[in-house]
Amino acid sequence: MNKPILVGGLLIIFIIAIIILNKATDMKVEKYWEDPTVFQVNREEPRAHFFPFESEKLAIENDLAKSKYFQSLNGTWKFHFAKNPGKKPKRFYQSSYSVKNWDDITVPGHWEMQGYSVPIYLDEEYPFNPDPPKVPFDYNTVGSYVKMFDINEAWNGRDIFIRFGGVRSAFYVWLNGNFIGYSQGSKTPAEFNITNLVKNGKNKLAVEVYRFSDGSYLEGQDTWRVSGLERDVYLYAAPKARISDFFVYADLNKDGRSANFSVKVDLFNPERFTGKYKIDAVLKGKRVLYKKDYTVAIDSTNSVEFQTTFSKVKSWSAETPYLYDLQIMLTDPQGNLVESFTQKVGFKRVEVKN
Repeated sequence: MNKPILVGGLLIIFIIAIIILNKATDMKVEKYWEDPTVFQVNREEPRAHFFPFESEKLAIENDLAKSKYFQSLNGTWKFHFAKNPGKKPKRFYQSSYSVKNWDDITVPGHWEMQGYSVPIYLDEEYPFNPDPPKVPFDYNTVGSYVKMFDINEAWNGRDIFIRFGGVRSAFYVWLNGNFIGYSQGSKTPAEFNITNLVKNGKNKLAVEVYRFSDGSYLEGQDTWRVSGLERDVYLYAAPKARISDFFVYADLNKDGRSANFSVKVDLFNPERFTGKYKIDAVLKGKRVLYKKDYTVAIDSTNSVEFQTTFSKVKSWSAETPYLYDLQIMLTDPQGNLVESFTQKVGFKRVEVKN
């Protein structure tokens, strides 16, 4: 066989295989927004909302912008608007894809309020003919977003996350050409771990948002139908060994004065750092109501629970909405503060009487 012909034939086969693979990848991504069995891909487990501040002072102030481990991505993004999925830009998430001629859009915000399509108001009806789990193809606008950002060198050695406060209705995320994940649930936050994909220097974040998804069938209620990155988007860096979640149980007894109180703290240590970590919990109003600490060796995951009973607390009501401050701190075996955060806590009892 002629060698040039053989080489040429193999090259053609290789090119065709790459094209088929790329198309298959696109098709696989696109189907999530009409797949009722998929609500997320690679999204972090839902948790209580708190931020891992690096000092007690910052935790009390509770101002994310003051932390060196916080970076807001709010502001101006590059934006492309498509009337339907068939007209969206293909593989715009690739690092080599230029978006310099795209429009600018403000995040957070709805694209209908910034000149793209129109907002829709309905009561109990759907804005399209229902055929679950399908949504209209020709009438399903798509917003493609791109944001460039740098990472603070102080974040080295920590886990880096991106948090979307709310995106309507469904979205895909890529970083530096790599698929991060997918999420739907318009009014719920979504977090993704990007530690292994972020790099020093410029990073390209790409987000593809669909106006309608199979989740839109749960939104047939009295509200405006608007779309986009509608809440804050930010990055944060968390310590490797850290508090992953917590739950507060504040039960006011029938006498309206005494209360049962407990705090469950979940710990996460994927690197299996050795040594004893200390967890402090402090509940205070005008004075310290409760203070307790535990020392524990963290495995890959651990839980610690604080429990106590108060003979007298100030209850929360609509007329007197009194709240206590709960501060939780994690200290490493060397005595260094790993993280600290605060949470408002109220004591309230709800019951139905004849």
